[in-house]
Amino acid sequence: MFSSNKRKRARRIEDYSYLVAKEQPLSIQTENLQKAILNIEFSNVDRNYKVIQVTSTVASEGKTTVLANLAYLLKQQGKKVLVLDLDLRKPKVHHLTKVPNENGITDYLLGNVDLEQVIIKHELFDHIVAGQRITTINNALNSEKLVDLLTNLKEKYDYIFVDTPPTSVVADPLYTATIVDAVIYIVGQKIAKKKLVKQGIKEIQKGTTPIVGIILSQMELGKKEYHHYYYYE
Repeated sequence: MFSSNKRKRARRIEDYSYLVAKEQPLSIQTENLQKAILNIEFSNVDRNYKVIQVTSTVASEGKTTVLANLAYLLKQQGKKVLVLDLDLRKPKVHHLTKVPNENGITDYLLGNVDLEQVIIKHELFDHIVAGQRITTINNALNSEKLVDLLTNLKEKYDYIFVDTPPTSVVADPLYTATIVDAVIYIVGQKIAKKKLVKQGIKEIQKGTTPIVGIILSQMELGKKEYHHYYYYE
């Protein structure tokens, strides 16, 4: 059974609306996330990386949570930031701001709503949820309409963070990696096997889109809470 502290920590990890960067701005976790931001900005000095995909090897490595914190911190610096949910199988972005998973990217791609209807303005950051479930996911991710959308959004935003499924689960993140500018790879401590992590990174690197960094998440340091450590390549 969980101890009291472990139960609290488990609930916090599952609560996607809890952003440590917002709730604990002076914490070690937030400091390390700020370092990640500095490295992202440093690698993006020429502003070539506007659309950044965030993925991991398996589920529960904290990719959506890390993505949300990075997006929040960049907005606090005055950047125009949008989060796009392209995890069309198990979407989570709508949990970040507790909005319905309706009128999202799939609805836009199907022609049911306009772009203005799918962009949700929020104090944390602008975002587009996944929307209605579809069976033709590969077609959606490979569509010219999605590519045109990203091109359009790049004119409006400084950063667009794209949440995608883990690499070992489905091929979706490999498709998405071909239409984004860069990838950030999340590795949760003691979650995915090293062999799978290396394989996932290798699969991404087969394409031309660079992995601009790897974030080690959910690291337990002594009796402290989970931390995020950023490794920049």
